[in-house]
Amino acid sequence: MSFINYNAKEIHCKIIYFGSASSGKTANLQYIYSQVSPDERGSLMALNTTNEPTLLFDFLPLGVGVVKGFQVRLHLYTVPGAAPFDASRKLLLRGVDGIVFVVDSDVTRLDANQESWRILNQNLEE
Repeated sequence: MSFINYNAKEIHCKIIYFGSASSGKTANLQYIYSQVSPDERGSLMALNTTNEPTLLFDFLPLGVGVVKGFQVRLHLYTVPGAAPFDASRKLLLRGVDGIVFVVDSDVTRLDANQESWRILNQNLEE
């Protein structure tokens, strides 16, 4: 659920990028970061290891304009696609306002994409 700060006149929305491991979630955030003015975005933060592309999450705060006098800020997160990080995914999905499901376009990754979709639905039901 969005967080509204009436004193600062800000609306904060949490958007999660969800998909299988190495499907392009982080690449999406990196592209957005590269295309948005530094005045409208914060730092792109990533918690990575040498073995996994994303250990816990990537995070990009982004200002998207004003609605009825309130500055709207998106908090973009990626979640790790690898199986051992199910608890991290569930935690990040709490209070989510929107989900971008990222599909790997490689036909050999169809099973991984379908499994990721199944996991997303299962996590949302819990």
